[in-house]
Amino acid sequence: MAGLREQIARSPVHAGDSRLHDYLLIQLNDAPTERLHAIFVDSVSDYIADEQIADGTITHVSASLRALLAHAFEAGAHGVLLAHNHPSGSSEPSAADEAFTAKIGGLLAAVDIRLHDHLIVGGGRVVSMRARGLL
Repeated sequence: MAGLREQIARSPVHAGDSRLHDYLLIQLNDAPTERLHAIFVDSVSDYIADEQIADGTITHVSASLRALLAHAFEAGAHGVLLAHNHPSGSSEPSAADEAFTAKIGGLLAAVDIRLHDHLIVGGGRVVSMRARGLL
């Protein structure tokens, strides 16, 4: 896993990068509860840091928007890529995922931080909400 993180850190972070997908699958696919993970990037999408933001239950994760903002500010991020898993095995975004993404996207935009994408991990797949037109 450290090798994948190093590869991701050496080039601009893009939601469609297969190395990023592999990294997120290792981090999230087999987790027994929903987890929210954030990857922080600079103004040209270069990797700054990544960390787990919240750990939830088998059916949902509640993230403190204040905590996410604090992590982004602490990292000096200009952008954030979110990812969370569905332990059910479905990689399809739920209505709750759409509502959370809209809310956090607006909050981040208000402080000039771009939400690059929100990726859903489940069943060995990674689905981009941006690619689905949900962001």
